[in-house]
Amino acid sequence: MPGPELLLVVDPALDAHEVASRAQTALSYWRGTGRPALRTLGTQALFDKPAELKNTQVLWLALQDEGSSQAYQAIAQAQENSLPAILSLPGGERIVSAYEDGIVACPLDAEPTMICSVLRSLWSQAPVLAELRREIRLLRAHEGGLCGQIAQLDEELRMAAQLQREFMPAELPLADSIGFDVLWRPAGYVSGDIYDVVQLDETHIGLFIADAVGHGVPAALMSVHIKRSMPNKTLDESSRAGYRLYTPGEAIGILNREMLKHQAGKVRFATACYGVIDTETHRLTVARAGHPYPLILRADGRTETIEPEGGLLGVFPNEVFEEATVQLEPGDRVLLYSDGFEVAFPTQEKSEEDGPAGRQRIATDQYAQEFEDLRHGNAEAALERLAQRLNMQSGSLNQRDDLTVVCMTVGEPVKSSACDAESPTASAA
Repeated sequence: MPGPELLLVVDPALDAHEVASRAQTALSYWRGTGRPALRTLGTQALFDKPAELKNTQVLWLALQDEGSSQAYQAIAQAQENSLPAILSLPGGERIVSAYEDGIVACPLDAEPTMICSVLRSLWSQAPVLAELRREIRLLRAHEGGLCGQIAQLDEELRMAAQLQREFMPAELPLADSIGFDVLWRPAGYVSGDIYDVVQLDETHIGLFIADAVGHGVPAALMSVHIKRSMPNKTLDESSRAGYRLYTPGEAIGILNREMLKHQAGKVRFATACYGVIDTETHRLTVARAGHPYPLILRADGRTETIEPEGGLLGVFPNEVFEEATVQLEPGDRVLLYSDGFEVAFPTQEKSEEDGPAGRQRIATDQYAQEFEDLRHGNAEAALERLAQRLNMQSGSLNQRDDLTVVCMTVGEPVKSSACDAESPTASAA
């Protein structure tokens, strides 16, 4: 295998023999061992066969015009291959000078001893540069592998997001004088929040929201498991219908035991809220497991909370989940929402950990004031206003937590709408 060489690239406008003679004269002043082998090549041959640079340790460009396309291409070849190079131009500076990164300007008619000194300096640096080039090639190969893995991970996460959306209700139930609308915004590809609105029988509808601890894929998988495990009715031969609806407290208790059964020694917990509305009497019964209290936006302007007690899901095996029943009136709205809203409208506060001028986002109750706006007008439009307000917040492009609101309205006209995977809101009333 041929050793490293000095490659002299000569512009066709120059006399190749004269240029090579000057180069050999300069090399004649090389003292000691390690004198490089000189090979001469035309510029076009270099462009046509880039592999000619394979054994090149130092590149010597003898060009007629630095502004020509051939000069640009030759200089680009040197820089792309990270080769130390000498650039010789007619009428160039009589002293050695830096031309561009990695390229030294030295005219052919300079003192041969000067040219030889430049060559020796570049030659001595070439092995280090060659090792760096090798490292760069390895890094680029590693980068290519990482990019491929990231692209595959991105595709898988997008598929996971689509599958999670398919677990959401495609259509929300229809009921006389009862409407449902939803705002669901994952913090990333997938969400630890999940919701459901399901027709239980002719006169009852169940509405459910859960928030798995954490974010990302683990929380999303847990949320899907919670939704699939959520019971709503059981067989009952003594009933004329042949079944019995679980009360909200019973349903959450069963869900809690189901979660504990599959923990395999590691605690994974979640919060949840489940309500059942009687569509004839408009009586709503709610149970909750460590979840934020549901809000009632009364038609007369009052705001109430529904406050049954209940611990986190997946923590205490014998937890009892209380129930609370409220009477709803025409125009009332009930909100079931996730705790991500506590940091959705934050203030900025100085933090010593972030330095003297550092700031951090802290949780506030601003979301409660924002929810007040949801009592006005059409519920779908109200949730759209809320989505726009979220978009206006500082840091909204890097949402800190998953956000979900299930809005139930008493007294709105009936309509049907499927869950739109591309829109921040999904509605049916």
